[in-house]
Amino acid sequence: MADDTQNCMLEGCTRQAEIILEVGGQAIYLCRPHFTQLVARMTKAAVRRGSISAKSIRVEKVGDGKVKLSIKRVRKVDVGEKG
Repeated sequence: MADDTQNCMLEGCTRQAEIILEVGGQAIYLCRPHFTQLVARMTKAAVRRGSISAKSIRVEKVGDGKVKLSIKRVRKVDVGEKG
């Protein structure tokens, strides 16, 4: 029988993944502690911004199947500036 366990994809982590998060069509495998950390960071960003979505997550590939996750910053537009 083949071993089909997947490790957490975050850089430097070797724990077994428990959660699959889909971001931009890409499956990101996370251990529970890293998922909890990501949710806390997204919650903090949502409180500051008023809302947040999975589209706000930036996935940066760092090699060997590992990634870094960050929350995209929102550019504030000045009142006099047109977008």
